[in-house]
Amino acid sequence: MSSRLLPSASSGAAPDALEEAQFRVRMARLGTEPENRRGRRRGPQATGRGGFRLGWKSWLVVDALVVLLVVAAVVAWPPIQACRHQDKTIGFYAGDSVDRCIRRGIAERIDRADQRLKALVRNSGR
Repeated sequence: MSSRLLPSASSGAAPDALEEAQFRVRMARLGTEPENRRGRRRGPQATGRGGFRLGWKSWLVVDALVVLLVVAAVVAWPPIQACRHQDKTIGFYAGDSVDRCIRRGIAERIDRADQRLKALVRNSGR
């Protein structure tokens, strides 16, 4: 069943105006009127959150940087603390410094992790 009114033969402009009014009422109910569209459009300020928006690629980069920073901190923190402790308590031999001690400690930790990974890969076939 259609919601359209059939035009009568006697009236000319009245059915068009009535049909136009009914059409506008249906469109307003559906929310597709241009006035309603402008009012319902939400920008970053209208959502209430505002905030910081990035795409998924940008968040992937941010996540990778966070993981790298955490790994770097886990690898570097113990040698830094050990070398500072040695500098305060015992000191270093001639020609050695805190920086060299830290670099040597970090290199040892990376080598140890590399050897453990190689051992895991070698034993993975058993």
